[in-house]
Formats: sequence, C-alpha cells, structure tokens
Amino acid sequence: MLIQLRDVSQRYGIKNVLSSCTLNIDRGQFVALVGPSGCGKSTLLRFILGTNQPTTGLVLLDGKAISGPTREVGIVYQHYSLYPFLTALDNVAFGLMLDRTSIPFRLFRPFAWRSLRQQYRAAASCMLDEFGLGHVLHSYPGELSGGQRQRVAIAQSLVMQPRVLLLDEPFGALDEATREELQRYLLQLYQKNVAAKQKGQPPPYTIVFVTHELNEAFYLADRVVGLSRYWRDGDVG
Repeated sequence: MLIQLRDVSQRYGIKNVLSSCTLNIDRGQFVALVGPSGCGKSTLLRFILGTNQPTTGLVLLDGKAISGPTREVGIVYQHYSLYPFLTALDNVAFGLMLDRTSIPFRLFRPFAWRSLRQQYRAAASCMLDEFGLGHVLHSYPGELSGGQRQRVAIAQSLVMQPRVLLLDEPFGALDEATREELQRYLLQLYQKNVAAKQKGQPPPYTIVFVTHELNEAFYLADRVVGLSRYWRDGDVG
C-alpha cells in the first residue's frame, strides 16, 4: 500500500468539504476521482501533494506522514505551468537542475555544472522522446499546441521520477481529438506497469487523477472512486 488517507476530514469554517474519508491506494494503481464540483476531489489531491493538511485524519506515503510538498509526489494541473522563456527541453530539465544543484555550485563550479547540465538535458530529451516530442525539443511553449504543452508538463513531472503522479483535470481544456491522444499516452504508462509486474519488478507509475468525465475515468483507471457532496456523519467516502 503506497498511499493511505485515514479518516480525513476538511472543514472551512462551518462548511464540511470532506467527512471521514478513508482511501488506500496500492503501488502501480491508476485511480480516478470522480464527482460533482465541490465534493472534495481536488482537496484529496492537495492532501497527497502535501500543500494542505486535513482538519482531522492522517495522510501517509509509504507509511510516513505527509507533512509538506516533496519530490516524491508530482502534479500536473489543467493549465500547464511551463516557463514561457524556456524551451520544451529546458522546461523539463529545470526541475532536475533545481533539485540537484545549488546557486553557489552553478556559479563557482562552472565546469562541473556544465557537465551536469548536459546530463539533465539528456534525461529531459529522453523523456520528451517517450512522449513523441523529440521534434520540438527547442521550441518554446508559445510555439506548441495545447496537447504538446500538456505532454511537456507531464514529462516535466515524470522526469523527477516521483513515486506518485497527480493529475488535476489535465485534459479539461483540450479539444476531443487532443484529449484522446493524451489518454493514449497515459495508457502507455499503464502498459509499462504491466510489463514491470510481468518481470517481477515494482510498477513505476502510480497515478491519481481527477476528472468530470466518467467515460475517461473508466477508460484510463483500473479503479474509480466516486465522491459526493451529500453525506451524513458516520459515512465513509
């Protein structure tokens, strides 16, 4: 079991968004959270991400309490957070640079930094190739289509090798054809999980995503969790 949400609740003043919700997610699962607006789907993602703490209850990642954001958990939002002044390649490599080097290191050890930068950009290039973006490595976000920008955003998260990837309605702003194309890329990640299990290896991708589209949830997820705004004390979500 990789993620555990134990009896979590969230209150804003007198308003209850979540009430006594318990959810366990195994390593390698693709879990879809569905339900109407305001039922707490994005709140659950923020608990796992570590940016919000529940009013009551406990959130665990591999048995350890999540107390704040960590590189173990990545997230992709509906509106991609790419730097407009960086190419697709450098957008993906940027997280590796921030995580593994410091400003003094980059300033005072230029030759070592140059070597590491090449390694980070090579890793970013491989990740973009996997998403079919090898031909736009040196293009800026403004030169890419919406689907390409969202693929770069997913690659930006996955290059950090997070143990959990969160997707908060990642395809909501895309047209139907582009949405279907990106769904196929997520299914390729699922196939990599299947291949790893067949070899006796741990599945590399655990994904939790929010969607309003039931068809998308059943198409992409191997587990669908429904949330409702209508609850009573004592109910478990």
